Amino acid sequence: MNYVHILILIGLLLSGSIEIVDDNILNHSITYKDITIRSVSDSSLDYQIESRRVPAEWESHAATWMQWPGWYESAMCPAFADIIDVIQDYEPVNILVTSSIHELVAKIQLIISGIPLYNITWQIIPIDNSWMRDNGPIYVTDDTSIWIQNWKFDAWGGNFGPRIKFENDDLVPVRVAEYLGMVVEDYQDYVLEKGNLEFNGEGTLVLNWDCQDDRNPGMAENEHEMILKNAFGVNQIIWAYGHHRSDGTTGHIDGTARFIDHDTIVVADYYHSETEKNLAISCEESGLEVLRYQGDPNWLVGNGFVAAMSEGIFVDNALKTQIESFFPNRDVYMIDARSIANAGGGIHCVTNDQPAFDN
Repeated sequence: MNYVHILILIGLLLSGSIEIVDDNILNHSITYKDITIRSVSDSSLDYQIESRRVPAEWESHAATWMQWPGWYESAMCPAFADIIDVIQDYEPVNILVTSSIHELVAKIQLIISGIPLYNITWQIIPIDNSWMRDNGPIYVTDDTSIWIQNWKFDAWGGNFGPRIKFENDDLVPVRVAEYLGMVVEDYQDYVLEKGNLEFNGEGTLVLNWDCQDDRNPGMAENEHEMILKNAFGVNQIIWAYGHHRSDGTTGHIDGTARFIDHDTIVVADYYHSETEKNLAISCEESGLEVLRYQGDPNWLVGNGFVAAMSEGIFVDNALKTQIESFFPNRDVYMIDARSIANAGGGIHCVTNDQPAFDN
């Protein structure tokens, strides 16, 4: 934050446009509800495996959640602002911040970027990083109820170094469940990041083997599949094998393949790699229609929109046209998220969609 930002901050405080609130989470603008945490071995867990599913991302959202960057990730703040600018016109945005000061700084950064503060709810919840796709909740439903799964998060297997903290991020699903009043199904014995999960909402899961093998070494493929099938109610798992050597996530699937409907998956043709080529073949052999995409498919699909990664002025028009063909009933926005890409991810990586549920 430079001197101009500080002067704007002082002016807003003096004018009463922004109010500093108590750091105490219980005194903030949210109310926490009773929470039940159930172990997967709990005999009282009455959710049937055969009827459970993870909703597809294109299904209706209640909100999208994000974790605002801290000081060491501040280069990503302008891209976060642009993402929020799109989402807030279509659905609520819930943003996690570590304190009221962090919230205040985030609001100032949005205002400086020209982003209005409407349709945003701020949640003071301790966090370590800003990649809520990976450490945030996974929502599961049996179509009569909805609940949150809490998997172990260990900061991508430590691949970004020991200085990257994750203890607070690992607790985020439970904290979100507290706010939403949802039951938590606990899977803390298995490391899993949502960025390596791609669901079609009807029984198929696509994910990268390298990532799961790195996070949970020594397990056979069928052991992984047993855990995942029981947890998510899927009956078909398609594995991608291999990852780009510069990918610190060890191959998160959301940078390689994305479902656009129950029967069609888009596979990147971005690196022209054997991983992409072989995954496309595996998906076709599994009965899926496969389309190829020349850009980074790390987009967010929301209520009436798609927020996609800009690849530059020379190719964006062609990429946007292709995405519009994937999602003909949604508005498509190409967002300059190079700062997020430079940090190892994309738009999908920093957002976490909460499915709508009416019962």
